[in-house]
Amino acid sequence: MDLVDRTGSWPTCTVDTSARDIAITMREHKTGFLVVTGTEKDSFDLQGILTEKDVILKALSATSGDMTDVPASKIMTPKNELVTVSASDSVWDLTKIFIDKNIRAAPVLHGEKLVGFVNVRDAVAQLIHDHNEDIVSMNSYIHGSY
Repeated sequence: MDLVDRTGSWPTCTVDTSARDIAITMREHKTGFLVVTGTEKDSFDLQGILTEKDVILKALSATSGDMTDVPASKIMTPKNELVTVSASDSVWDLTKIFIDKNIRAAPVLHGEKLVGFVNVRDAVAQLIHDHNEDIVSMNSYIHGSY
C-alpha cells in the first residue's frame, strides 16, 4: 500500500493531556487526529488515538464546554479497541473497512509496531488514480496503440 504515511512524525499527546489542549494541538497542526502516547511525551508508547469527533462528542458534551479537566485517557479510543489495517491491505480492503466500521482513518501496523496512518481521502485518491490508469489502458487497447 503506497498510500501509507510512514513519516513517523505524527502529532501526539499523552494520556493525561487535557481535552482543551488536545483541541489546541489539533488546531495548531491542522489535523483531525492525534496519537496518544504514555505519560512520557518523548517516548513513543502507543496508547490509542483521538479524533476531533472524540473531543466534540465525548469531552465537550460531558463538560458543558469546560474541557480543562478531561484527560485524553477518558475520551480516546484505546489501543485494544482500535480498528487497524496492515500495509499489505489493498485499497479495496481499506475502503471496505472504512465503510463497514464507519471510520475515516486507521493506524497501519506491522505486527505490533505503528508504521503509519491511512485515511479515507488517501483511499479515494488511490482509487481514482487506479481507475484513470485503467481508462488510459482501455483507450489504448480500443484505439490500437496498446
